[in-house]
Amino acid sequence: MRGYVARRLILAIPTLIGLVVLAFTLIVLTPGDPAEELARRRAIGGFATDEDIARARIELRLDRPYHLQLAEWTGRAARGDLGRSFANGRPVAGELLERLPATAQLAAGALALTVLGAIPLGALAATRHNTLADQLLRVGALAGASLPGFFLAYVLIVVFATTLHLLPVAGRAEPQSIVLPALTLAAGPMAVLSRLVRASLLEVLGEDFIRAARSRGLGEVRVVLRHALPNALIPVVTVLGVLLAQLLAGAVIVETIFAWPGVGKLAVDAIFQRDYTMLQGVVLFVGTMFVLLNLAVDVSYAFIDPRVRLQGGAAR
Repeated sequence: MRGYVARRLILAIPTLIGLVVLAFTLIVLTPGDPAEELARRRAIGGFATDEDIARARIELRLDRPYHLQLAEWTGRAARGDLGRSFANGRPVAGELLERLPATAQLAAGALALTVLGAIPLGALAATRHNTLADQLLRVGALAGASLPGFFLAYVLIVVFATTLHLLPVAGRAEPQSIVLPALTLAAGPMAVLSRLVRASLLEVLGEDFIRAARSRGLGEVRVVLRHALPNALIPVVTVLGVLLAQLLAGAVIVETIFAWPGVGKLAVDAIFQRDYTMLQGVVLFVGTMFVLLNLAVDVSYAFIDPRVRLQGGAAR
């Protein structure tokens, strides 16, 4: 088991290295000159001279060869120094930490809605296999997985905020402000997870130990809840980390629509403001979260699934 975990950790290192290179290269590939942008922001009237641009280039260390810039930036990033924002001059790491609780709250709320909605719906579809209820749930899941998040967001705003005046339109000032963005963010993952629960439960219901439980006279509800569902949820639990990563990615659009002050909105603001250092920090931070969450999923699978056997260094 230790060898398996160690190998997964080692395999994550090249991904993290590639992520660091990608995040740093953004400042090279992004249209425009970061030094000119920084000098223009600081100049009176927005007009920067060649001397101003040269000073900004030296300050950003863009006058050095690419490999030296990358090595120096990587070293500073490893110490938590991601530079300062072009927009307000504040440390990028501080801005990210300040916005992280809002994004974490939204992702946690959406994940809770996903789990609480997907498991009952998927179980209902599996236990009512090929009935009208199953067909309706399958169509609903397909629609939920296909519906664009931005469209669903505006529909929810029109219905619950503008028409019924039940929920706030945007912001994070009130406790109920999280409802609409969390619903929007959870719709797609809930549809995907419910279909996974349905397929997994249908497979488990055909196993011999389920037939044995029924032959002992156990009620169908008890068979499903006590015997079938816990085994069916094993593959579901292993994908929750992946779904959480998807929720973090989807939060970029949702946070922008609902003016939710999280990391996603920070990224969009950085794009519009041409805040290169902030965009670098956001890409590195969110990418690292993806890698760590997927690593957690890989490791947890070996602990959660009793059918996993570690032989010859491989999980089977």
